[in-house]
Parts: sequence; structure tokens; C-alpha cells
Amino acid sequence: MEFFGTDGIRGKSNEFPFDNRTVSLIGYVLAKNTSGNGNGILIGRDTRESGVRIFKALRKGINAAGVKVVDLGVIPTAAVAYLLKHNSYHAGIVISASHNPYTDNGIKFFNTKGMKLADNVEAKLEKELTRYINEKKELAAAKKIKNISGKSLIKQYSNFLLSLLPANSLKNKKIVVDCANGASYKVAPEVLKKLKAEVIVINDKPTGKNINLNCGALHPEIVAEAVKKENAFCGFAFDGDADRVISVDHKGIVRDGDYFLAVTARHLKQTNKLKNNTLVVTVMANLGLIKAMKEAEINTVVSKVGDRYVYENLKKHKAVLGGEQSGHIIFKNLLDTGDGMISAVQLLKILVSSGSSLSELCSSVKKYPQILINEKVSKKIPVEQLPETLKLIKTAESDLGDNGRVLVRYSGTENLLRVMIEGQNKAEIKKMAQDIAESAKQEISRL
Repeated sequence: MEFFGTDGIRGKSNEFPFDNRTVSLIGYVLAKNTSGNGNGILIGRDTRESGVRIFKALRKGINAAGVKVVDLGVIPTAAVAYLLKHNSYHAGIVISASHNPYTDNGIKFFNTKGMKLADNVEAKLEKELTRYINEKKELAAAKKIKNISGKSLIKQYSNFLLSLLPANSLKNKKIVVDCANGASYKVAPEVLKKLKAEVIVINDKPTGKNINLNCGALHPEIVAEAVKKENAFCGFAFDGDADRVISVDHKGIVRDGDYFLAVTARHLKQTNKLKNNTLVVTVMANLGLIKAMKEAEINTVVSKVGDRYVYENLKKHKAVLGGEQSGHIIFKNLLDTGDGMISAVQLLKILVSSGSSLSELCSSVKKYPQILINEKVSKKIPVEQLPETLKLIKTAESDLGDNGRVLVRYSGTENLLRVMIEGQNKAEIKKMAQDIAESAKQEISRL
């Protein structure tokens, strides 16, 4: 059995491993493997309708291991990491499938210091979980475990966000916020309003089924239209659990994580805060960002996709800034995981202090055309075992040379093959990507 993907456990909310028994065992195994010197396990969730049921099942398993649960309710993923870092708890769990539709859900894990679990820790948990599942035993009911509400703890997190900007610094700034009907629907508007911004909020009415539905970070065109309509200073679109954010400039132009990283890296370098003059990106970063950083004489380190891999490289290279094109950004001097709210506030800080518009600051990045195809596949066969597809990939790489690149990988959370190609000719790279995706689908179906 393989439970862990690139970010915890994820799948359909009404299927294995999200049945009540398995979820309870997940909670039990995590609780049995914590240090045991904290004040319980924090559990937060996003707004999916399945979240409450999964929470109750996790609580049952954690309590059966003799550990209490601190119920945070609906809260951004990064807020849980922050609370762990600045308080004493056994561990943390976030019930969320991030940007996926409401029919999916997930369980994300943090250690007592607020960091994502390392691969070797996940492997240990997976081995133990598999053993318990196969034993087909039911957990004994917990005795004398007093669970508590931790919903007031979010104030610690919001106060931290407020501390990052001077009071009243956003006065007379009109900002549009798309909360994706997710975990940021309360805290994002509240923080920006306390900083005296004029906040236009959209998609802040969660029903349990509308999280990420035609809104949020996956559909930044929605907030972009609102920015233009409202003649706003800028806009932000969060995903369902608010660990990522996509920005929009005053012209209504979407500025993804590549632009964000370029702007923030340059600013940190100019203010002598870019430790080791290094930016960590992932293999999905656009060549335009890489070249812009080279022109700015900033070193780039390339990691695998996933914010925990970005974090590992930040730690390895003693850097403070890293992230993904998708909007996961880590400011390591503030928190050890991606946080859409920290990112938004930090960008606003740069805009206010520089007196420049986001559009002006993004002008240093000249993006290469990029084609991304997500092809559904029946199973994940290593690309190296698909000879026809591998031949097409090598031919494309040869044709593109130094003015493009090819990246073919599987999603860590779904049965999807992702084919990404960059190059100077959009029509050319589109056909390359389509041919590679179709070839892989056909080869996989024959195996």
C-alpha cells in the first residue's frame, strides 16, 4: 500500500483510505509515534463537507492512543504550522486536499516544530499503518481523554500577520481577495481590513461543496476581472487551504509564483536580506525566471516539486526564499512551509516600501511560452519504461536546445501524467507536448 504522496495522504473522500476505520488508524499511528511531550495534537481543516467526519475519525484514533485533540476548526494550513512552531504540541494535522475539488480530501502532517514530515518518517508511519490495517482489529475506546477547542488560537496567527506590516500601511489601497470558498475566508479579509485596506472580498461563502469551484488560485482570471472592474491596487487569489496565492497587478494581469519570486528575491537582495544570495525554485519554474535571476546575479537552486522539497533545499543551502510557480512560497525566516497569507503580506510590504506598482516590479521577467498538459492515465508506469514516449522526449529536448526544456512527471496526488514544455514557438511546443502525452497514454494502456 502507498498512502503518502507529495503532501500527505490524498484521495476521494468517500473511498479508502478515507473510510472511518482507516482514518482512525491513521490518527492512532501518528499519535503513537509522537514525542509525547506536548499538549495534544492540533487538527485544522478547510471547508469541505467531508472534513468534519474525517476529523471525528482522526480524533477517535488519536484518543485511543492516549493523546488529546485540540480542535482548531476551519483554519489555513500554514496557521497550524505557525501554532506548532510557537507553542508546545505533539504534532499537527490539516484535513485538506488543497486545490482539489470538494469530492477529494487529504490529511497533511506536521511535526512538533511545524515542519512537514520527512520521507523516512512517512515511510515508517506507512509501514506501521499497513500492518494495523491488515490485522483487521478495531481500536479500543479511549478512556478519560479531555479534548479541547483551540479555535481562539487563530488570533495568534492573525496577530503575527499584522506584525509584518506597519499599522495603517494599506490605507487608501483597494485590494481584491478571492478566498476560493476555503480556509482563508475569514482571516484574509480581517487581516487586510485591520491594516486599513479597502477590501473587496469574493468567494467567501463556503457551502462544503464550492471550495475551489471556478474560483481561487486555480482561476485567477476571476480576481483579475474584479481588479479591473474595481480599479484596485492589486488582487490575491488563494487556494482552498490558503497555502498558496496568485497575485494580480493593477492592470488585471495575473502574476504567478515565478513573478512573485523574482520580485521578492530582487527586493531581498537590494535590502541585503537574501541570505547566501540564493533563491530556491522547482523544476516547474519558467526559464524566464531563471534568466532574470541570472541577470540579477542571484543564484538559483532547483528542487523537486513540493514545498517540503523546497524547504529541504532552503535548509541545505542556508537560503531564506523559495517557492513554486503554483504560488507556494516559503519565507524560511518566518515559517518553514508555504503560506499564502504571509506571501500576500510580504508582497504588499514590498509594494508599499518601494512605491512601485506590481506591474513595474514584474517587468524584469520575460516569460517563455509554456504548455502544460495533464493526461489521465490508468496507472503510473515509470517514463523510462515507455520507449516510444522516451524517444519523443529526447527528440524534443534536442530540438529545443538551450532555448527550451521538457519536463514529464506524474502527479503526486492523482493518476495524472504532467507534460510541461517551454520554448520560443508556442505552436511547436504545443504539438510536442500533445504527442508526448498521447504516446504515454497509449503505451501505458498496453502494459
